[in-house]
Amino acid sequence: MADDAIIFACANPVPEIWPREAEEGGAKIVATGRSDFKNQVNNSLGFPAVFRGALDVRATCITDDMCIEAANAIAGYAEEKGVSEDYIIPRMEEREMYVREAVAVGTTAIEQRVAERKMSVEELEEEAREKIFKR
Repeated sequence: MADDAIIFACANPVPEIWPREAEEGGAKIVATGRSDFKNQVNNSLGFPAVFRGALDVRATCITDDMCIEAANAIAGYAEEKGVSEDYIIPRMEEREMYVREAVAVGTTAIEQRVAERKMSVEELEEEAREKIFKR
């Protein structure tokens, strides 16, 4: 294995290589699709907030740029929290990330003129937060 290798073993439920084995083999960063290991890569980090942002502004479509901004919001949130070998991506229970992601998607939809409802960033955040944190 190359020095400081990064392994994305995302097959589920059995990853292509178990994280412990990858680390013993020299991997510096290991991510899987499983919630019982660090660095879970899961589409649930993206799709609920992409839809939330699109629905809140009544977007007529979901564009590539909206998805890219969702990914940027996820990455930005992780960077703010402090990226490390054990934390390269937020965990699914970090609901504040979903708020930021929904706002990024809604804002992008408005900027691209695919939103039927125009909202300020503050309005987008308030609405997303209310819905995401609702119990």
